[in-house]
Amino acid sequence: TRYPFLMEGGEIASLIQQYDWAQTSIGHLSGWPECLKSVVAIILRAKVPMILLWGTDGVMIYNEGYAAFAGQRQPISLGSNVRQHWPEVADFNANVLDVVLGGGTLSYRDQHLVIERNGTPEDVWLNLDYSAVPDENGVPAGVLAIIKDTTQRVRTEQRLRIAQEAGGIGTFEWYPGTGMLDVSDEYRRIWGLAPDVTVTDKLLVSLLHPDDLVKTGPAK
Repeated sequence: TRYPFLMEGGEIASLIQQYDWAQTSIGHLSGWPECLKSVVAIILRAKVPMILLWGTDGVMIYNEGYAAFAGQRQPISLGSNVRQHWPEVADFNANVLDVVLGGGTLSYRDQHLVIERNGTPEDVWLNLDYSAVPDENGVPAGVLAIIKDTTQRVRTEQRLRIAQEAGGIGTFEWYPGTGMLDVSDEYRRIWGLAPDVTVTDKLLVSLLHPDDLVKTGPAK
């Protein structure tokens, strides 16, 4: 039998179709409630990594995006209990299940975790948003998670910060339309600017030696 809610989703949809769900607390596909089938259909169509943790066991159902994120832990992730399958972050996921199945929501930005997805521990930083999936009676029955891997950006910012600290480099962002600048603490130190001083391009030009004004551009 081909279930309509699994018509999309590529390889993951096929794996869900073939998996023996009767061995989990969810039970056989034929007995899945409509609320579960609906959210799985949404997940499978999504382009961003999404995972559903169903029931207090946190049984894992996810899409192609999450499969790519999970690395070598996929496809054995499918149908597993999240606390057992990711033991290195079991406490973190246990809290997620407790809070969200209790009716709450959780949101993390650049959350640092150490996980093993390709055979060795990895430092990762993630944006994570968790919300409850209600059953037919409106009671939270599962947890829907949306995941964005921000590791590359965080590492780039860390390297830049280290370079700035090592070289005494000040950074700024200039908004030509208003002449305003957002400047780093090191930039203020280099220019001798107090923390409460509003920094503008005209202010910086006024600090230059008169002989250097010809090099300052339009802010005169």
